[in-house]
Amino acid sequence: GFRPPLYPFILTILYSLKFNLLGIRLIQCVVSSLTVLLIYLTGKNLFSERVGLWSAIISAIYPFFIFYNGFLLTEICFIFLTVLAVYTIIGSEDKPLLWLKSGISLGLAGLCRPTMQLYLPVVLIHTAFLRATAKEKIKKMFFIVLFFSITVSPWVIRNYVVFGKFIPGTTMGGRVFWEGNNPYSDGGPCRYFPEEIEQLPEIQRDKAYYKKTIDTIKENPSRFLWLAQNKFKRFWNIIPNASEFTSPLYRVISVFSFGIMMPFFLLGFLITLKNKKAQYIHSLFIIFTISHVILLGSIRYRVPLEPFYIILAVYGFFWLKAEMLGIIKK
Repeated sequence: GFRPPLYPFILTILYSLKFNLLGIRLIQCVVSSLTVLLIYLTGKNLFSERVGLWSAIISAIYPFFIFYNGFLLTEICFIFLTVLAVYTIIGSEDKPLLWLKSGISLGLAGLCRPTMQLYLPVVLIHTAFLRATAKEKIKKMFFIVLFFSITVSPWVIRNYVVFGKFIPGTTMGGRVFWEGNNPYSDGGPCRYFPEEIEQLPEIQRDKAYYKKTIDTIKENPSRFLWLAQNKFKRFWNIIPNASEFTSPLYRVISVFSFGIMMPFFLLGFLITLKNKKAQYIHSLFIIFTISHVILLGSIRYRVPLEPFYIILAVYGFFWLKAEMLGIIKK
């Protein structure tokens, strides 16, 4: 139960079908292409066809998305499932079939990266405030929860059989919490894991890391606050954090892709705060940022948000353009 099961399960199937590393990378490229289509549909549903189209064009050539196609990491799968989940949720107000798809895609995303399981209660809160009858809202919430639960149930049952505990996520949380908050950490990856804890059985190890981390925070709360702000910087950094990616080439690529969109994203985020559909993606930004300010701060963990970052940046750009043209015409 240490790692989320979905991506290892997919790799197992691909290897059993005799796919080699190149073949798996090509499969990930296909998944990324489908993600671009979903980004178009999401942008169109949220705002307009123009926003969707330009968001898709940018996503198709976006360096961070292309980069992760070459690695056997959860990113490509998780980005696809996250965008699919959001697309089905924002389009499912009066479409029962999409309620089913929302629950399943949310469940699969949660089995790929447990952070997404935190999104379920937020979706239910947003749904409760929709302009619909109480009966319609209850039905939508019921079916989303039902199919989410059905989707994650094999993993939950497996963990209960193995550990005798209800574990919807993983037993990795305590270790990650410790890694981002131990006395030697700067908020990023830090390979300091005490041997006496590492040797414990899986469940006890997870609990021990949580306890040791909380004790460490209590001993020095000011350092925890320093780490939190440093993790925030790492998470939203315009240039790469990792030493192997700090060459001028990587910095320039990052600044002229992610960095150049930042002002438009911030504008798009602010001017859509009252947009009921856009609030679903605002919540994602808040959940992911808070989670990684508490746990580990890394650009890698921000990448699944970047389809929505691009959509809001494109909307912000066109909104600003329209405002400026209006001023000029006056």
